[in-house]
Amino acid sequence: MLGAAFGLDVPIVALHLTRPPVEIPDREALGIPSHLAAARGAYVLRDYRPGLPRGGTVFVRGTMPIRNVVNVLPSLPDRGINVKIVAALSPQLFARQPVSYRDSVAGPSDRLDAMVITNGAFKLMREWADGPLAREYSLSSDWDDRWRTGGSVAEVIEEAHLDEAHILAALERFAASRPDRLRRLRELVDGA
Repeated sequence: MLGAAFGLDVPIVALHLTRPPVEIPDREALGIPSHLAAARGAYVLRDYRPGLPRGGTVFVRGTMPIRNVVNVLPSLPDRGINVKIVAALSPQLFARQPVSYRDSVAGPSDRLDAMVITNGAFKLMREWADGPLAREYSLSSDWDDRWRTGGSVAEVIEEAHLDEAHILAALERFAASRPDRLRRLRELVDGA
């Protein structure tokens, strides 16, 4: 991403980098694109499995949230969770991609029926998930509108509800409630 950003004619490039001790996943074994895909600002970590009911789109940002999502990927099929998971890294780089690429990763319907998992504030993810129900299903460090109390990385991640157990429960709830969620979205449109 940094290389792509430096290649642009822009006056400022802001870098946010954390270095928690994370194991680099075997991307090939998990079917995840190369780390070089990050240069496009967003990419699909896991697409819908064909022939199964879809559960919605999940936008993920942050080192620990992405790590924990990657760790639960192998358990999703056994739990019947069929969601599209997008690494949502830089809306600015993503906006510079061709429309065909942007729509394949995160088109308008993906953004409407979506949730986010982020170690930042929920509102910083509104460029990705802009549906009226997104916050209801999302995991963000400000889930209770309070500052985290601090501690070890594991303690902060758990308190922020960004650990594997909270992520798995949120993905199950999000996917399972899709029929009701779509009904509610239609009611909102019909009432407009």
